[in-house]
Order: sequence, then C-alpha cells, then structure tokens
Amino acid sequence: MDTKHGSLGKTIFWGSVTAVLYAGLFYYADFILHLAHTTPDACIVGGGADATYYHRVDAAACAARGGHPEAGTWWHVLPIILIAFAVSYVHGAFTGLFWDLMGLKPADKH
Repeated sequence: MDTKHGSLGKTIFWGSVTAVLYAGLFYYADFILHLAHTTPDACIVGGGADATYYHRVDAAACAARGGHPEAGTWWHVLPIILIAFAVSYVHGAFTGLFWDLMGLKPADKH
C-alpha cells in the first residue's frame, strides 16, 4: 500500500503541474498566438483576441486594411516549442502515473 500512496502523491503533483500549464496556456493564449503570428513579417489588424494577422502583405495593403506592419522575429518560435515540450513531458508523466495508479499496465510480450 505504501507504493500506491507514493504513486498517489506523485500523480497529484504531476496532475497539478499539468493543470497549471494548461491554465497558463489559456490565460496567455493571446500572447502565445501573437508570438506565433509574428515569427514571419505580419500585418496586424485589431488587437488582443480580435487581432487578425496577415502575412506576405506590403505596407500599402496593410494600411488599406487598417493595420500596422510588424517585422518578424525569428526567435518567437522558440518559446512556443519550449511550451510544447514542457506540456508534453508534464502531461506524459501525469498520464503514466495515473494509469499505473488505476492498475492498467502494458501487456507482457512473453
């Protein structure tokens, strides 16, 4: 029973970390989308959740849409990749512990 108690604590820990990461994704969704859309040069019309991003648009076409051009920044892709790796690792750890706690194990191939 000690092992199950230890697994329960780890499962709760990794589940909590997973929940915090997902909450952060939803809370900062506008910022994360802004990073993703401004990796290449972009024309931004509006702001916040209502922003529309256009790519491969010249300055005149951007102004005609009522937007403003923003130069692309190549490193904006890095935080998004790091977030994907972090969520994948943490969610995977939680899922593995959860199914172990439920008693589901992979079948033995022997």
